Amino acid sequence: MARFKEIEALYIHIPFCNRICTYCDFYKMLAKYDAKAKYIDYLIKELDLRKPYLSSIKTIYIGGGTPTSLDNDLLERLLEAIEKRVDLSKVIEYSIEANPLDLNLIKCNLLKKYHINRVSVGVQSFNKERLKFLGRIHTKTDAYDAVKNLKKSGIKNINIDLIYALPNDKFSIFKKDLVEAAKLGVNHISCYALILEEHTILYKYYKEGKYSELDEDIQAKIYYKTNKYLAKYGYNHYEISNYARDGYESIHNLTYWNNEYYMAIGASSSYYFDNVRYTNIHNLKKYYEGIDNLKLEYFEESKLSNLDQMKEEIILGLRKVKGVDIIRFSHKFGMTIYDAFGDIINDLINKKLLVIVNNSYLKIPENKLFISNSIMSKFI
Repeated sequence: MARFKEIEALYIHIPFCNRICTYCDFYKMLAKYDAKAKYIDYLIKELDLRKPYLSSIKTIYIGGGTPTSLDNDLLERLLEAIEKRVDLSKVIEYSIEANPLDLNLIKCNLLKKYHINRVSVGVQSFNKERLKFLGRIHTKTDAYDAVKNLKKSGIKNINIDLIYALPNDKFSIFKKDLVEAAKLGVNHISCYALILEEHTILYKYYKEGKYSELDEDIQAKIYYKTNKYLAKYGYNHYEISNYARDGYESIHNLTYWNNEYYMAIGASSSYYFDNVRYTNIHNLKKYYEGIDNLKLEYFEESKLSNLDQMKEEIILGLRKVKGVDIIRFSHKFGMTIYDAFGDIINDLINKKLLVIVNNSYLKIPENKLFISNSIMSKFI
């Protein structure tokens, strides 16, 4: 049976936004102040229910939605509650997602006051037309001001999210966003291809014939050229969509990719412990009722067999450019990676879709990362 470390990562979901972007399918909503205040009250109650799991927390990630869309008093109420329930002296990375328009100096100082030391800014693009297509209402200047205010407040660990594969996209266009991000001197950049998801405004455009996805060959060219371009600026490509300067890889997200236990709170949040994957109920009324009854309602609850755990170890680990740690796999599951998946691995190696490095890591070759999903699907 697999062996795991204690729970060291905590995710907190804030489902509110000030505006719904065309492409987003995360659980989010527009809401009035009172609805947000009630949600924060119940987040704090859920934190108390989860107290037994919070003694060893080393990373906290507040995501959404847009957490910084909360009014400052509500955000402070949440951050103060976290500080009282988690030993922040043990926390080495404390992240929050943010919209550029929210990051005035007052908000940035508030984040710093409560020991947040990493901010992920949803810039998506610096180009006016691209931002308009994505449903973003900030400007290039807003993005620059946001980063400036974060640095002024003393928060230096900053990520910028960018999106490529918009209609008629090509690397020479996307490169302009990469140049701007590098110019800002942030330590981490995440680059995501625009994906068509159901239940989004973009999907509605697609059904109406107003949008079509960019050709995959063009997407691949943008992806591989991005990898090379960011390397020139000192950004190490460490996960399929993520690039960091030395020492600035996302410790929290590596918890997911290393297939370790983590806790989460909030409606629709997902977490993993005791070999079970949970997703909280999406419906706020039922979410509140579950907390009031001291019995959380789950949208999904899935007990993983030992084989399931090993499959996830491979699939999640192959997201990392370094790949799956073969020795760690053996220690964790009591069998070698070859005993578990030898036939699949050998077949993929023969097809040059996987390689083994120094008998230590099983990884996807750099020139095959764009088709990683099809490779990882062989282990399902």
